[in-house]
Amino acid sequence: MKFIWHKSSNFLFLKPITQIYGVCFDDKGNILIIRTPNGNWNIPGGTPENNEIPEQTLKRELKEEADVTIGKNAMVDYYEVVLDKSTIYQLRFAALLNEKKSSTIDLALGVVNERKFVSLDEFFRYIKIKDYEPMLDEAISWFKKNKKN
Repeated sequence: MKFIWHKSSNFLFLKPITQIYGVCFDDKGNILIIRTPNGNWNIPGGTPENNEIPEQTLKRELKEEADVTIGKNAMVDYYEVVLDKSTIYQLRFAALLNEKKSSTIDLALGVVNERKFVSLDEFFRYIKIKDYEPMLDEAISWFKKNKKN
């Protein structure tokens, strides 16, 4: 399996899109992460359902996994994942936190996901995916242009 990062905000030509994840910022610039059932930390996201457009998937997954809602958001890049006999695409969005609600059970997993907001300096202490570096750079750049005053 090979991951190839692409800076782009256009997903119309990408098929199949199998995952949509979001770098969600609070008003201080901290990033939302969740602990997955296997004990690892990651940014929230998941698989499109029922012909959702990517933004719908992102909003649904953030609600299901982390009990947050978002306001302004945008696709910042995508990963082309080259498998043995096929290629799939994973979109990455940046988003501004709108509301943080009380944690509830993620019905898809049957657990309450632990969530936290971490500073940029802490991000890679929790998330061990070095391929996320260009994604994080794009999301931070987007946040600086779009943060609430």
